[in-house]
Amino acid sequence: MNDLRDRLQELADGYARTTSPPGPAAARRRGHSRRRRTVAGVVVAGLLVVAVVAGSVGLLPALKLPRPAAPVGPRPTPAPVQVPRSTAWFQATYLPDGLRLIHHSEDPAHREAAIPGAQSFRRVKGDGEFTVSVHPDLQRLEVARELRTYPTVRVVAVRGHQGLLFPRRPGNYSNGLIWEERPGVVLQVLGSGLADQMLLDVAAGLQVTQTPAGGVAIIVGPRPPGWIRVGLGVGRGLSPPTTGDFSTVLPRSHQQLFDQAPGNINVPLVVTETRGQYGPLRSADKPQLPKTSRQQVRVHGYPALLDHDPANHFLKVTWREPGGIELEVLVKEKLGRRKLLAIAEGLQQP
Repeated sequence: MNDLRDRLQELADGYARTTSPPGPAAARRRGHSRRRRTVAGVVVAGLLVVAVVAGSVGLLPALKLPRPAAPVGPRPTPAPVQVPRSTAWFQATYLPDGLRLIHHSEDPAHREAAIPGAQSFRRVKGDGEFTVSVHPDLQRLEVARELRTYPTVRVVAVRGHQGLLFPRRPGNYSNGLIWEERPGVVLQVLGSGLADQMLLDVAAGLQVTQTPAGGVAIIVGPRPPGWIRVGLGVGRGLSPPTTGDFSTVLPRSHQQLFDQAPGNINVPLVVTETRGQYGPLRSADKPQLPKTSRQQVRVHGYPALLDHDPANHFLKVTWREPGGIELEVLVKEKLGRRKLLAIAEGLQQP
């Protein structure tokens, strides 16, 4: 409306100028008109700026500008490693054909290759041997977890550290001692035919130093008379190695032999339970032997591998339970697949 009035006023002024000379009133009117046009221009310019800004904000999502990085929070803590529901070994609740437990034992973990740097000693007369080594797979020993995992383990003091002793027991010829000497170094002493106290005495007499390359050097202290060092690389190979050269204290297994009566060489049923075996069981973990057949089955609801070896006349099923427990049931072929799976399904922790 202001523009319309200004235009009409300009026309009137123009008409007045043509009819009469301009006076003071005309000058005042022209000054008011210029001021109104200036104010109107400022207002219009401000409205245009507001419109442009609003349009630019509306275009931001379409332009897909990079958003500021979200603040980095603390990483989620890893889930704790499971432990068995019970520290008791699994027991058979179904035994066909008059089978009964005739023998059981606990064993260290046996390896295909010798442990680097293992030092083994044997009595010259009589039985008894021990091996000292750095555990080849463990860089840390979680005492509390292992105490909740194994039924027979005991916590002992070793060289100023907490260690674990797997004692010698009836029917169990071997024992073992393990502890964390320093961060990243787990030491072990495996014994066969020895008292538990001797393993502790051997550990106390060790001299453990760090090599310039960052490794570990172990010197076994003085031994009672009648002990000699044996094993790989000793005596030009004339001394046979000990079982400790190829064994680790952890993980540990429990083996049960079943038969109708003691004394049978070809035991018809063997149940082996190994702890510390985490993750789902895969075929890669248990390579298939030549001339055997394999099936995928389930035991206790878990995936299992069923192997048949017709040349050696046995059937075997293997699976893993929660808490890192691996179970293996081996039977003579004559028992058959159905009884094998029934025995496996009947295994329970007390």
